[in-house]
Amino acid sequence: MAGAAVAFVLHAGSGDDGADPSLRSRPPELSLVGDDETGGNRGTRLRVLVVEDDAAMALLCRFNLELAGFEVATATSGAEGLELASAGSYDVVLLDVMLPDLGGFDVAQLLPDTPVVFLSARASEADIERGRDAGGIDYIVKPFDPVGLPERLQADLEELERGGPDGVWQLRFGPGRV
Repeated sequence: MAGAAVAFVLHAGSGDDGADPSLRSRPPELSLVGDDETGGNRGTRLRVLVVEDDAAMALLCRFNLELAGFEVATATSGAEGLELASAGSYDVVLLDVMLPDLGGFDVAQLLPDTPVVFLSARASEADIERGRDAGGIDYIVKPFDPVGLPERLQADLEELERGGPDGVWQLRFGPGRV
């Protein structure tokens, strides 16, 4: 992604400024502006669905994943995440456990054909095991290193291809945790 520039795009307005009304209620967004017309080779980019109700956390994840070349969609609730997942094909879903409507564990069970990586501040042994039981291939505890997120997801997907979900779980949590 050499030659790419980072641009901040701020959507805001009071209503009298002539701004598009659909943009007034949107949170700030970060987007990457590439040095070619296509924005890179989109045909081979990994697709990630980030389901996270905290706007700052979703933005942080999206920014770091896009910077690493991932194609990212975001949802702020479990229902929205399920809707996007059913409408598109994603390589992995990065899923918050505590969402305003459906819990992340419930959402994961409704996504049996898509690898799920949980992202949560809930760090107890019971929560991590519940994530595994719900079908998660990995469980990232907040706070985490957002810069390392793309590499971790890439490694998860590579290990998933080699050793299946149990292989990823062993990679992250050791052989006794399968």
